[in-house]
Amino acid sequence: MDLLRGTAILLVIAHHLRLVQQIWDGGTPWTMVELSEALAPFRMPALLFASGLLLARSLRRPPGRFLAGKLRGLLWPWLLWSAVMLPILGWGHADEPLWWLNGMYTWFLAALFCYYVIGLVTRRIHPGWVALASVVAWTALPLLGTAHDLVGPRPDKFVFYAVFFFAGAALRPMLARRPVPWAVTVPALAVAAAWALHAARFDAEPQVPVLTQVVVLLAVVGVVGVLQRLPRLRALRPVEWLGRNSIVPYLVHLPVIELLGRHSDLPAGPGTFALYYAVTIGVCVLAVLLRPVTGFLYAFPARKAAAASAGAAGAAVAQPVDPVVDSAVDAAADAMPARGTTPGRPDADAGARR
Repeated sequence: MDLLRGTAILLVIAHHLRLVQQIWDGGTPWTMVELSEALAPFRMPALLFASGLLLARSLRRPPGRFLAGKLRGLLWPWLLWSAVMLPILGWGHADEPLWWLNGMYTWFLAALFCYYVIGLVTRRIHPGWVALASVVAWTALPLLGTAHDLVGPRPDKFVFYAVFFFAGAALRPMLARRPVPWAVTVPALAVAAAWALHAARFDAEPQVPVLTQVVVLLAVVGVVGVLQRLPRLRALRPVEWLGRNSIVPYLVHLPVIELLGRHSDLPAGPGTFALYYAVTIGVCVLAVLLRPVTGFLYAFPARKAAAASAGAAGAAVAQPVDPVVDSAVDAAADAMPARGTTPGRPDADAGARR
């Protein structure tokens, strides 16, 4: 799960850098444009699928604590970082309700909050049925006179992306028992490759009702099947670490990219793209390291009594009491089998992972 989220975050950063550089420099490398378009259908679904894996764990909490955690860990950073973007993108957006809801990259946190609340309300219903309902709702939009919109300020994509969150919640028990079978993984990757080529060729995310959601979900499951079988390579651990702290780079990266694009005068080209990407990742890593003293940027501060109790129980002060986008290591281990291990066998590297 950590590797899935870390990889998705790196792709999101590359995608936003490509967009901003095209706007301000007009010189994004052709390879990055094609790669960004090819991977566009899969980035956010992968993040939402990984978040959905934690739904059952979150629902073990009493409803009051559950909602309080989501308010602190999702709505607070959504509001705060949307406000951070106002002086960068223009104060005129402040009086646009849809810009706050869905016009900025923080829409992801607002969507997660909605999905968790739906998960709470429908906790006695299997999440697979909720995922299916989102497919039906998305398919029905044109029949009701509403054209599909994934990139505009309308919140239509909240319906589209719900399937991936609730599919993650529905498939969690299976992923915790065994890796995705090769009979599913290989065809899923083949379908994903074909869909990626289709997206790159048309320079846009395909939006075919039902088929889009099913194909992308199948692709994400196929990638999970590969990641479950990868050995725990030392070279991949920084990506896992980024995935465990994914809310920080997700929130920090776009302001950094916008400031670089607007205020630097470097000549456009592959070298500048690589430099901007490295600087953005470096700032994100620094932000994660500073999180023990800047935690209020990513979750509304808990009451001192609750924080003291969590500390006494051995919880890391730097982590939110109810992490959602980023999870504790034990949550990741609980969500799916450790990579390079067989379900039911102890992970000899568990101590090193912690």
